[in-house]
Amino acid sequence: MQYIFMIALALHVMSGVFWAGSTFVLARTGDGRLATKLFAPQMGAATVAVLSGAVLWYLFHGSSYFGTQEQILAVGAAAAIVAAGVQGALVGRARRIGAEGNAAGILDQAVRGERLAAALLAVTVITMAIARVL
Repeated sequence: MQYIFMIALALHVMSGVFWAGSTFVLARTGDGRLATKLFAPQMGAATVAVLSGAVLWYLFHGSSYFGTQEQILAVGAAAAIVAAGVQGALVGRARRIGAEGNAAGILDQAVRGERLAAALLAVTVITMAIARVL
């Protein structure tokens, strides 16, 4: 079990840092073209972060007890899943449409998706930090 924990934790941290970090940078720079180019790596990192987070939840919080720490982590997990959905919907749509045309409104949609996802991922990071001190 210790090896599974170490692998899951490493995957969760590395993919989460890339996903959240690149989302924060793209939200700040407002570069819609780069957002569409990084869409696939971000969604891959989001998938790995969510799946490895589920493994960690099972290993450490899988009991029937749903205390304060679990409630706070559940809020963060939900925010991360919604962030992935927002990026998939807005940035993914901009990427698909961008292949057909290059309208500025489409790139603005990608930036809007990154900014919404950044806010949600900030909630995720904050809840993970809060849950650790409880």
